[in-house]
Amino acid sequence: MSKVYIILVNYNGWEDTIECLEALFKLKYDNFEIVLVDNASPNDSVKKIISWSKGDTLVSPKSDKLANLSHPGKPKPLVINRVKLTTVATSLQTPFDFTLLEASENKGFSSGNNIGIKYALAREDADFFWILNNDTVVLPNSLTLLVKRYRQQGDIGILGAKVKYYFEPEMLQCAGGATYNKWLAYSKQVGNQELDKGQHDHQDIELDLIIGACMLVDINFINKVGLLSEEYFLYYEEQDWAERSKQNGLTLGYEPDAVIYHKEGQSIGASQLDLRSISKLSDFYYARNKIILTKKYFSFLCQITVYLSFILIAINRIIRGQSDRITMLIRILRNPNKGFEG
Repeated sequence: MSKVYIILVNYNGWEDTIECLEALFKLKYDNFEIVLVDNASPNDSVKKIISWSKGDTLVSPKSDKLANLSHPGKPKPLVINRVKLTTVATSLQTPFDFTLLEASENKGFSSGNNIGIKYALAREDADFFWILNNDTVVLPNSLTLLVKRYRQQGDIGILGAKVKYYFEPEMLQCAGGATYNKWLAYSKQVGNQELDKGQHDHQDIELDLIIGACMLVDINFINKVGLLSEEYFLYYEEQDWAERSKQNGLTLGYEPDAVIYHKEGQSIGASQLDLRSISKLSDFYYARNKIILTKKYFSFLCQITVYLSFILIAINRIIRGQSDRITMLIRILRNPNKGFEG
């Protein structure tokens, strides 16, 4: 059976991470290893996760409707293969329940996932890598269905699942991923906020990107396409990966029977259901990375229209009562390569 490394990145979200881990322990797949990367969380995430692994800290599901996916939990104590990345990453020789990699600093979503992928590559036994957000819970058969689909269609680069809202479990966040408007650098998730009535339960949906909350790739994809780009810090990494996948002649796939539930944006203050709640950090990278991605992959004419779209973005922020962010947008236009300043 193919070996799957499940990559999770935690940043301050230890409660969500623990619920995600409990759900992963219930997977009906016989050959997987969980690699949890803590992205230098400034809170006590690592201590809390270790305490939970010993049975000293309890975490309750945030939704009664989905409690059965993560509870009752795996018997404690658990054995953790704990690695601080200031030293050479090694592995316990005895059986362990999951690996905890502790990054020395937070370099963003891609960097955290790449740390996990590199660790798995060094083990030299990886067939697949399942990039999964830590604020998700999964159905027990989800990984089995994803691997089966990937094996059946030989030209897949990135494979996505049906993603539903954790707090509204009958509502779709997306059917695998999104379409992308290159003229405005704007993605639209397929099926977003629709009640799931099976209307997207077919595999031939055309997607321009697979949502970063759930992406399955294999070892050949990594060898051919490479790791996630780390220049974005947050957002648009999955679009970048999708563009490189297509450049290498690989397609984007969707398995509707594999279902995950996503809390969406728990650690960064972002929610598509309430745009006014989007944090300044989230808003910055959404806007800045439009320019970076467009310059990398699309025509000069696309770059012009994306720059012009900032007028609409500015008007939108004023309407939202966020006129203080206009200065931030101007800074992005002047130097899109500069990071977030707060």
